[in-house]
Amino acid sequence: MHDEEYLTPEDASRYLRLSLGSVYKLIRQRELGASREGSFWMIRRSDLEDFAENLGEREEFPD
Repeated sequence: MHDEEYLTPEDASRYLRLSLGSVYKLIRQRELGASREGSFWMIRRSDLEDFAENLGEREEFPD
């Protein structure tokens, strides 16, 4: 997990403008790629951007 930027479900929720519950549902349904780091879910930034692009709701993620 060191070479690529990872985001939390909370970050994904803000980026996608979805509720946190919806983000967790997407993770559970394997529609949004995520991996566990201990007890935390982490989402690769590139996976989140690809998912958003496929939804047609692409925005720049604030740095």
